Amino acid sequence: MNIPPPISWLWAMWKRFAEALGRVMSWIILSILWIVGFGIYAIVLKTMNTFKSQQKPISYWVDPPQDFPNSMKYQF
Repeated sequence: MNIPPPISWLWAMWKRFAEALGRVMSWIILSILWIVGFGIYAIVLKTMNTFKSQQKPISYWVDPPQDFPNSMKYQF
């Protein structure tokens, strides 16, 4: 199909404008969805963690087992 020149120029300009508009709108919409989605996820996790009644230990250090007296005599 052959379009006359003034209309084809308008069509080409419209395609460029629509592509630019699509890039801007997708960036805005995806940014909002990202912030809202992860924001709600973070709020849910924070509220779930506040209801936990487990007490964390003071230290995570575990004492190693005691070696026998000559443990370094036969290293290899």
